[in-house]
Amino acid sequence: MRTRTLAGLGLVLLATACSKNTDNAPATTATQPVAASQVQVAPVPVTAPAAASAPTASGSDKLQDYIACYNQLDRNAHRSIARYASWVKNMETGPSGKENVVYGLYKIDVDEIAKCQASFAQAGKAAPGKLDVAATAYINSLAELGTLVADADQYYSRDNYKDDAFAKGKKMHAPLAAAMKLFEEKSNVFSDEIEAENDKVLDAEMQQLEKNEGRQLPYLQMALMSKAKHLIRLIGEEKFDAATAAKALAEYESLTDEAIAYVKKNSESAASGWSSLERASEEYRKAAKERVRRIRDKVPYSEGDKMMLKPGSAWMVEGSQEKVTKAYNELIEASNRMHR
Repeated sequence: MRTRTLAGLGLVLLATACSKNTDNAPATTATQPVAASQVQVAPVPVTAPAAASAPTASGSDKLQDYIACYNQLDRNAHRSIARYASWVKNMETGPSGKENVVYGLYKIDVDEIAKCQASFAQAGKAAPGKLDVAATAYINSLAELGTLVADADQYYSRDNYKDDAFAKGKKMHAPLAAAMKLFEEKSNVFSDEIEAENDKVLDAEMQQLEKNEGRQLPYLQMALMSKAKHLIRLIGEEKFDAATAAKALAEYESLTDEAIAYVKKNSESAASGWSSLERASEEYRKAAKERVRRIRDKVPYSEGDKMMLKPGSAWMVEGSQEKVTKAYNELIEASNRMHR
């Protein structure tokens, strides 16, 4: 399973409200830790032109609220799960009491969860649909997980397991692991629904920009970020079709090269921060090529690579999910900075 931080609807064209880190801490299932693609989506505007597929203004407000809460809460929840799974070697049976290292968990902000629960309940009253159902299931599963994590965090951070021979830790494990698994399932569904709605806004705005202004920098930036997002959805997965990914990579490169050429000819109109975006686009291009080559040529990870494939160092491995994800996240951040 994966965690993704989603770019929110911003206050001006292309501005977003993302958190995004480059930590690349993995998400886990309730049975074993697995690498995650912590991915942002391409920036989108506040309002979209009138179109059948575009959300209404109230729908955009609701989407922004959902994204803001997701960005604020999701990553920390997944990091807490990953922390727990990093030392509980068997997530089916739980702590044995013989662990050499006990890391505990990371805290999840239950107060912020409660605030988002309240705002989700209000947002869901306006034309409820699939997104609202997913949002409710997500925030409720997170609230349950947050309560259990708070109890477990107190137990482990105070070293209470040293006094009861892990008795409470073993008792807590089954409901905790079940809550983790449920949350991860709901998180994936919710993020997919958000991205589907977010894409509608982005696509509608891109069409309107091209119609009104032609292929100038605002359109080209939005288009290249859209292609970058499509590409990461493919190559950020553990397995993918190399031919399909190569086509998506070529489309991204084409839009990026067009944007670079445009700025070269129209440097006076380039937005502040374009040089950073251009550098980030090149880093993403390079990491994406490495990722596609590894899968296309079926290049296995070396023993040295395998030792590096863990939180904090996996991004340094050529062709890894974590490296391309980190490059993509930095591309998003560079794009966001252009309009802050």
